[in-house]
Amino acid sequence: MELFGYNNICVHWDYSPSRELTAMVYPLFEYSLIVYLVLDFVVTKLAYQRGELSDWFYKVSKFMLGINILLCSQFRMIFVCLAYMNVKHHTAGFLGLQVALMFVALSNTYYIIDSKVAYKALGGLKNTRMLAIAYLIGDIFISFFKIKSSIYAVQVGKGAAWTLAPSGIAGKNVGEVLDLVWMVFNAVIPLAISYFRKTHDESVTITFTQEKPTYIESGDEPTEETPLRL
Repeated sequence: MELFGYNNICVHWDYSPSRELTAMVYPLFEYSLIVYLVLDFVVTKLAYQRGELSDWFYKVSKFMLGINILLCSQFRMIFVCLAYMNVKHHTAGFLGLQVALMFVALSNTYYIIDSKVAYKALGGLKNTRMLAIAYLIGDIFISFFKIKSSIYAVQVGKGAAWTLAPSGIAGKNVGEVLDLVWMVFNAVIPLAISYFRKTHDESVTITFTQEKPTYIESGDEPTEETPLRL
């Protein structure tokens, strides 16, 4: 309240014992997100091999995979750098997640555009692209101001003056409205999009295989023809 003018969602786990309990279950979210990033890249690679994606988009996807994994994995630092003791370091962890989620939105949306995906339920190619672009524009717009405000907090250690100003909406300041809209675009809408794509896209089948192992008969010495396998 003193530094940002409102209590955001993080206030529910910034203080003990909530912080310790939340940190215990947080890995379920972190690991799930990282697994998603990897499997999302697998889908991108398969589409590229089928000739559905441009070379530059595939190269950018490969480059961004490692960056996104790093940014998402460092969000855990919010449990180490206490919000009420070091606002700059605490906000830095959240800033990294914001950047990663924006990159993911950019990648997923452009994948639909570049691969010319068309959903019949949305009215075909034209409507699919229009909705994808509309979401992307909205997300980039709100993420720009959210990331801008977070960068200021990391640099100065408090909310920017423009975020503390009253918004005229239900007695909330600009920062709180910005936070709520950002949550809608990066937590609520993606759930709806993922469910829609889950029910309309072809599933990816993952197969695990192994070569037939070569064992050594009792008393035999290993040779090049009968190598040891661990």
